[in-house]
Amino acid sequence: MKILKKFFLVSQCYLMLLGLFVVFPVQAQDARFTVVLDAGHGGHDPGAMSANSREKDINLAIVLDLGAIIEQKFKDVKVVYTRKTDKYLTLQERADVVNDHHADLFICIHTNASLSSAAYGAETFTLGLAKTRANLDVAMRENSVILLEEDYRTKYKGFDPKSVDSYIMFEFMQDKYIDRSVEFSSIIQKQFVSYCQRSDRGVRQAGFWVLHRSACPSVLVEVGFISNPAEERYLTSDQGQKEMATAIFNAFVDYKRTHDKKSGRQMASVSKIEQTSKREQTAKAEEHNQRRPLQPVEVAHPNPEIDTVSKKNKIEAPVLTPANATQTPVFKVQLFATLKNIKAKSTSLKGVNNTEYFVEDGMNKYTVGNDTDYKKIEKIRKEVATKFPKAFIIAFVGDKKITVREALKLIK
Repeated sequence: MKILKKFFLVSQCYLMLLGLFVVFPVQAQDARFTVVLDAGHGGHDPGAMSANSREKDINLAIVLDLGAIIEQKFKDVKVVYTRKTDKYLTLQERADVVNDHHADLFICIHTNASLSSAAYGAETFTLGLAKTRANLDVAMRENSVILLEEDYRTKYKGFDPKSVDSYIMFEFMQDKYIDRSVEFSSIIQKQFVSYCQRSDRGVRQAGFWVLHRSACPSVLVEVGFISNPAEERYLTSDQGQKEMATAIFNAFVDYKRTHDKKSGRQMASVSKIEQTSKREQTAKAEEHNQRRPLQPVEVAHPNPEIDTVSKKNKIEAPVLTPANATQTPVFKVQLFATLKNIKAKSTSLKGVNNTEYFVEDGMNKYTVGNDTDYKKIEKIRKEVATKFPKAFIIAFVGDKKITVREALKLIK
């Protein structure tokens, strides 16, 4: 009997050891890169609001688009959502999702707002001490959701999102993920410019509680300003949401490729999503703009050199009129549109000479270049792209504005 018991115990030990050798490699092979996507705000917390839209809806739409692309393209990536519906979560609950899933990357999507409707552009934040008041204001606004919770001082260890003194704590924090967070943020910003032609507000640091409590490389993306009418229309459109999601996906492709290489993983053969050809893209953008009275364009920063239109202050830039137009399609590069009247040597023109403007839908739209040769205008667009990344080509026949697609057909 004793011999049988010993045999049974020994056999059980061998089986357990065998199980360890079999299960561990399988688990290692099945281990997937985990990315947590967080749509900021939700439920009874709408976030920033305008007369026509709410931040929580924009954030969720972009997150769902981004997650769908990652799930479709990457079979070795596990996508976790903090929310997929209009639901409220505390900042700590969002961070808990990140940590409970042992995430490799955390992407938090938000939409910016400003007291000035002229503020525009996209920016990406990492954890750190805010070095400017503007950065601190963004962090305070996003952290203010804490105030919706009962006994928030106890839950958040005395952290008060309204108090500047509370943010001193981030000066002494050493985030071991900061290098990778900054690296990913930089790639995102480059994609916003190259893929979406959005204005780059740069990579910034501020004290975001949700990033502080997440144990992995983490970024908080402000996709644009809901307080800017043009950006609001872009960010609430299907096209704008899909473009922003695709830009972040492209950045994720680059980031994961680097991550796989450094960790010794086999790199997935996933490519970034390319833009359509320049001609198709400009024609598509122009048709989209004509359907919308006020297109997503760069709005000039408030500047003492910019004056309102008045009888005493005539515009100095030449105006497009039927007299200086031809019946052959003429191409131009539109730099930006503004309600203001800009002086010829204004810093808002960023040193670009020989600009013109025309009035459409109550907006002064500033252009450079005037040629029947599309290739020459495309060259000009590329030359000014560093100063005006959202510049695009427009076309006229006589004094009538037409789409670029129509103009190209006329010159074939």
